[in-house]
Amino acid sequence: MRRGAAGTKHVIAVVDASEQHRRAVAEALLSFYTVYPYSDSTNALSGMLVVPPKLIVVGQHVGQGSGGSFIKDLRKESSLSTVPVIFVADNEDMRVFDTIRDLGIRDYLVKPYRRSTLINAISGHLNGQVERSWRDLPAVQRKALESTLSAFNSIADEIANGNPLPFHAINESCAAIVEVVHDGKFDNILYKIKDHDNFTYVHSLRFATLLSLFGKTIGLSKEQQLLVACGGMLHDIGKMTIPRELLNKQGRLTPNELTILRGHVATAERILATTDTIPKGVSTIVVHHHERLDGSGYPRGLMAADLNQLARMAGIIDVFCALTDRRPYKRTLSANTALELMASDMADELDQDLLFKFRDILIESADFDDGSSH
Repeated sequence: MRRGAAGTKHVIAVVDASEQHRRAVAEALLSFYTVYPYSDSTNALSGMLVVPPKLIVVGQHVGQGSGGSFIKDLRKESSLSTVPVIFVADNEDMRVFDTIRDLGIRDYLVKPYRRSTLINAISGHLNGQVERSWRDLPAVQRKALESTLSAFNSIADEIANGNPLPFHAINESCAAIVEVVHDGKFDNILYKIKDHDNFTYVHSLRFATLLSLFGKTIGLSKEQQLLVACGGMLHDIGKMTIPRELLNKQGRLTPNELTILRGHVATAERILATTDTIPKGVSTIVVHHHERLDGSGYPRGLMAADLNQLARMAGIIDVFCALTDRRPYKRTLSANTALELMASDMADELDQDLLFKFRDILIESADFDDGSSH
């Protein structure tokens, strides 16, 4: 398995004298970005000149000085002067806010803050152009994107605190996906997310959309289509606990790394167990989307007799997305090439009757955009 280098596109620097806060930021961004932590200004500036960040999180205290003083020094470095900064204050001190505003910093957080608040603030900078383009979409399509992103990011808070998942928010946001699919305009939302840098969200929305489309076409009720869309949005939540470096590692994974990566299913199952309102069908999709009919899948190596229709549908969408998703560590296949491979090389692993129906769905969706041509 060939996986591409992370590069510097997703590097976030956190500069703060507080080790606790540096660690908290690194944990919050674990699966989203590669975090470089610095405790003092000298190491921060020299380190960022070697590995330039896309964004810098600056605490109120940096080394023996202030965050404001560090930002002044930062602006003197031509290669770093335009890098966006998010300031994190220890408390609601208006004098501190006046200082950072004078330095041109408009985004700030106050401790303690929710993980999703930090993720949204960073995404607002790095994905601003992508997310602003959603404003041009019809209302239901825009809602499908904005509400699913908000609900998806809020999951990070609940995972961190061991709280039940916000399933109501997930369910409500996925209802918009179902409406978009019914309107036949799903290609718009798939195109509009392709350049967003939250790969797990992009993959999950794509998975949810295609699974909803699959369900609609084979005759599932609207309620069941909503269920499968929710399963699609949640199927990879276990990956939020895996470092981005491993998710995007170049080259073959070691046996230990493969075990960690595959462990995202068990992690997701534990997360789902915190919420007693999760429908059984959603759990089936989350737990069984990597199982295969011949027993070669994971985590349980189930055989065909143990896999119901939802599990088989999820397996097909999982493989199709894995082959056609735009990711830095692999070659992207066209939809047609992926379907041909799934029908030949994976004939024993996937339900071929359902795969035939899925292929027809994509053929009939003349406007389908698999993302590989952009």
